[in-house]
Amino acid sequence: MRRLLFRLSLVAALLIWAALLVDMVQMELAHRRMVAAARAEEQRAPTATPIPVPTLTPALPEPVVQSSALRVNLSSTVGTIHPKTGRYVAAWLPTSFDAEDARASFEANKDILDELSPFWYGVNFNGTLAPEAGARDQELVRIAHESNVLVLPTVHNVGTLEASAVVLEDPEIRARHIRIIVDEVLKYGYDGIDIDYESLSPDMRDEFSDFIVKLAEELHSHGKLLSIAVHAKSSDWGGLGGFQDWKVIGEVVDRLRIMTYDYHWRGGGPGPIAPLYWVEEVMTYARSVVDPAKIIVGIPFYGYNWGSGKDNAVAMTWTAIENLIQRYGVSVNLRERDERGSVQESWFVYNGRTVWFSNHRSLEAKLDLVQRLDLAGIAIWRLGNEDPKNWEVIRRKLVHDPVTIQRQINTYLPEH
Repeated sequence: MRRLLFRLSLVAALLIWAALLVDMVQMELAHRRMVAAARAEEQRAPTATPIPVPTLTPALPEPVVQSSALRVNLSSTVGTIHPKTGRYVAAWLPTSFDAEDARASFEANKDILDELSPFWYGVNFNGTLAPEAGARDQELVRIAHESNVLVLPTVHNVGTLEASAVVLEDPEIRARHIRIIVDEVLKYGYDGIDIDYESLSPDMRDEFSDFIVKLAEELHSHGKLLSIAVHAKSSDWGGLGGFQDWKVIGEVVDRLRIMTYDYHWRGGGPGPIAPLYWVEEVMTYARSVVDPAKIIVGIPFYGYNWGSGKDNAVAMTWTAIENLIQRYGVSVNLRERDERGSVQESWFVYNGRTVWFSNHRSLEAKLDLVQRLDLAGIAIWRLGNEDPKNWEVIRRKLVHDPVTIQRQINTYLPEH
């Protein structure tokens, strides 16, 4: 009897796999037909305004929320399933595509990158966007789309903190700001937008939530995505993120990119930039208030170099740090643990200065955490001059991550 039951279970599993495969093929063929029809319609249109193509909903049953199933996204631009691996891989990009070997890194890893966010826009007091030098690069958009990489440019308030506060406080300017962002996305063929408004007053919590909710509604009505970078915190009003209500904004955004870095920052004393115990605390809290299928872990690909005085630390790429190591012949130390738990970061001292940075071992520990907590993926700050071994780790850990297929199979099984 046990042997018979085992054989029946095996047959059932094979049938489920076959049904899933047929559904995925039919889904892809249907989407390709939709994209071809939309492109044909666009060519017949009298103006050059792009026609948004609605995101295709997979034919599979809706996953149970408690399982934190990743929602499979089909790009309205290129028509291929995301994430490409078992988890999303996103990266922020310098203002210029060619800055600091960013293009070289992109070209080498575009096969596993899902999303690219060039740091392109600031904020003006009247709600308009302030394009950075190199913004609206249509060559970047074309190259990314040809490689099935979604483009979600970042709108930030770095250097324009006061302007962003004025925009959000005034309902009319806030509404204008939303319209301008959406128009920008449609005009330049982006797949969505990434919002990175930092260090606002906790008093602006309601205004910020209203902005995100309404921006998400407008973007989604055009089949576009909304990503948002948020301060790391392990409680609702913790740290700099008191103005960001994760319960509210987590309901409407497509990606919640949590900036789990700068635990020790350039204005403070030396120490680990993203100790693993702290990242886990932040992500454990995030899972309690936001669907894990939307939670993206911010990964630092940089380090800080502190002097012995009161001057701020200097941010450095991995390449620059490696050059220091070679030049001074220093020994690199790995801090595996401290009194609070696992750290997994490297440091060294030279000429009275102290450098902390993450290496490929740090990244592997964080990817283990992403998988253990069943989170959506990672967002890298930032692309260019990073450790090539980081990409080896990402490929080894995520390319063979079966979570996407397994989650879809789970929807057919009892008690899932």
